[in-house]
Amino acid sequence: MIRIHNAALPASEFEDANLSGSRFIDVNLEEAVFSDVNLDNVLISDARAYHATFRKTSMESATFENIDMRSVALRHVDLDGASIRFASLVNLSIAECDLRGMSINGYLVTDLLKLVEMPHSNEEMEE
Repeated sequence: MIRIHNAALPASEFEDANLSGSRFIDVNLEEAVFSDVNLDNVLISDARAYHATFRKTSMESATFENIDMRSVALRHVDLDGASIRFASLVNLSIAECDLRGMSINGYLVTDLLKLVEMPHSNEEMEE
């Protein structure tokens, strides 16, 4: 397990690495790139990660706490069992993803999406 504490790693590149179980605490990861990286069971806490990119990365059971993830790019990532708390997710976009079991503040996202789709279905029926 790797422990990185109180470090500045802006624009760092992590490629084809096994960092499972690592701890990144009080780190600057802005514009960092994680590509083909295993981040299973990782803890990233008290971090700045805006404009970071995660691609082809496994983050199963990862924990993100008190993290600034503004404008983060997630492409082909596995977040099964991951937890994000006390984070800034400004400008985060989610598309073409399997959202089964995902919840926001205790509400299943799939249930919330059904509520949004209902008014559109009613409007189509009235036409």
